[in-house]
Amino acid sequence: MACFCASNLFLVSVGILLWTGEAAGFCASVFETQQGHALLGHVMETVNVTDEFECHRKCIQNNTCKSFNIHPLKTNAVQKTCEMNNQTRQLKPKHYKKKIGSSYHGSVEVSCVNIMETNNQQKSGRCHPGYSGKQCTLTKGSSPDFPGVSCKDILKYTNAKKNSEYWIDPKGTGHPFKAYCDMTTDGGGWLLVMNVITDSSHSNQLSVVTSYRGISDYHNNKMVITTSAMKELYGDLNFQQIRFHCRKRSVGRTFHVVTTANSSGNAVVQYFSGLTDVEPVSCGSYVRLKDDNSELARRCSEWNGGQSGKWSRTTKDWNHSVERLYSVAAWIGGQHHWVLTYRNPFECDDFLGATSSGDFWKVFVR
Repeated sequence: MACFCASNLFLVSVGILLWTGEAAGFCASVFETQQGHALLGHVMETVNVTDEFECHRKCIQNNTCKSFNIHPLKTNAVQKTCEMNNQTRQLKPKHYKKKIGSSYHGSVEVSCVNIMETNNQQKSGRCHPGYSGKQCTLTKGSSPDFPGVSCKDILKYTNAKKNSEYWIDPKGTGHPFKAYCDMTTDGGGWLLVMNVITDSSHSNQLSVVTSYRGISDYHNNKMVITTSAMKELYGDLNFQQIRFHCRKRSVGRTFHVVTTANSSGNAVVQYFSGLTDVEPVSCGSYVRLKDDNSELARRCSEWNGGQSGKWSRTTKDWNHSVERLYSVAAWIGGQHHWVLTYRNPFECDDFLGATSSGDFWKVFVR
């Protein structure tokens, strides 16, 4: 289906500015507006303008302008400061900051098909999946054309309520991939980085992810992530919490904890992300979620040999530098373990208990 686009043609709708261009593979860019924010450190030109529309026009006339900031001008109540950027907040998420009184306006490229689809939906009065609002605009995370940085980022800007696959691009390099997001548990915004679900074969053959992009293969139900891949992900997302969740029917218990938002919880994040080799103290580093009924979570002082009360376990049976997150993340010797890999059956708050189809071990970050 052909798309006929006129260069620099403005289309204005409620809260959204579109222009058509001649960039290969795209016929339009959606200019999103975010109040109280600015992209810092990427200003290529600064001019004074009377309003956002004038700044927008100047940005499109400059081939290297990808977004702009608007700031109030203290010396002139009529004019505003227009800062044109050569990057967008999606490409440089760490430089996107809150700034009271300012506003950020950034382009998000969308395909001809998406623009035509939006127009068709508006005429029909119904939005298709992946589109929302009165204008049926593309929702962040619903398409590779408009990925989020993370599940937390998607939740922040869409208020998503559905646990599902979403498109994310943690590096902001324009190479997004699908990942599973839990948008409901403990406030939502959780990215699934490990997913093991047993089936009738009770096989302990795991699929090891050595680069975090491999977490898109979560649906094979054997996916575990190495310490180096976690370190890579931490470098791009700087996640602050880890959530451990496992359940075995044979023992009738669920281990479900989230690391705390304090120095003790951060030590756990640092350890399982391979940023330190110091095993973190368990007590005070996590909180139990409402469905947790495990002995392991209740008896934190007995972890790691019953003396030190720490996460993990250094032993010759497993590769401490690779399998840190999934092999022996937590244990009370000979009684209650989180163990995958070197033993069969796997263990969740038990010791060599029988495995049933549907037992699971999941790890999320946020």
